[in-house]
Amino acid sequence: MESTITPKGRIIIIRGNDKETDEESEGRLTPYDLLLKILTRSSEQKTVRIEILTTSDHLENGGKDAALKKEGYNNIGCIFLRKEDSGIYYSRISEAKIIVFDNPHFSEILKDSSIPDLLVKKYLHEENFTIAGINAGGMYLPGLVLHDKGNLVTGLGLVNNCIIDTKFRHGTRFTYLVDAVIQHQECLAIGINAGMAFIIEKGYRASCMGNSSVMVVNARNVNNKCSKKRTSVYKKNLRGHILTEGSVFDLFSGERIKKPLLPDTLNFIKRNAIQ
Repeated sequence: MESTITPKGRIIIIRGNDKETDEESEGRLTPYDLLLKILTRSSEQKTVRIEILTTSDHLENGGKDAALKKEGYNNIGCIFLRKEDSGIYYSRISEAKIIVFDNPHFSEILKDSSIPDLLVKKYLHEENFTIAGINAGGMYLPGLVLHDKGNLVTGLGLVNNCIIDTKFRHGTRFTYLVDAVIQHQECLAIGINAGMAFIIEKGYRASCMGNSSVMVVNARNVNNKCSKKRTSVYKKNLRGHILTEGSVFDLFSGERIKKPLLPDTLNFIKRNAIQ
């Protein structure tokens, strides 16, 4: 990605509440509930073209897009990705204002096509263009992706200063995430808990929405000498932040932004900000 250009678009990483564990819990937020809240609070016009990209054939009328349509977002298309014909999606994606990746398998299908370059171009140069990744789909928007067994694989590269985990849990996943960021100190580790959205604007300014939390781990000041993967180590200067709704974070500096820098960003970051 052209590092000298400030992106005009935004990236949204969403982790909805887990159906198996949170079905009956009060205030449960699905990924599309969170996406709706973001679109509403950013005053997104309901006529914008939305394309949901999925490898599943279960997304039909009355399915996951029903929540959007219920609130008046009716200009929605669903693209069922297949590797053999990924090129035919180019014109539809080029005309969309919001792209939603519904699961993680899109990365393998699209990696050899012209679609990733199109997405980068629109993200960098198109005002308010939005790319949203749902659950595990959001993990594949950065350049590095934390795989199930802790190894790192390649993603789309839309965000190159973060490793984002939407399967985050304290325990094994936390260990994998910390290990990854110690080995790649140019990145911040972002662990998103269920019921949270992480919104990145201008390539560095991250805001949080939801009823849970986001864990940020910063290993930029850690001495990485003699560190080996999968070994127990003691590290000084490993910093952590816990972000909740309204928190604003600088992905370049690795620090909280105490006050909104610009008045024209999402409304929700101006409320309940952690100082």
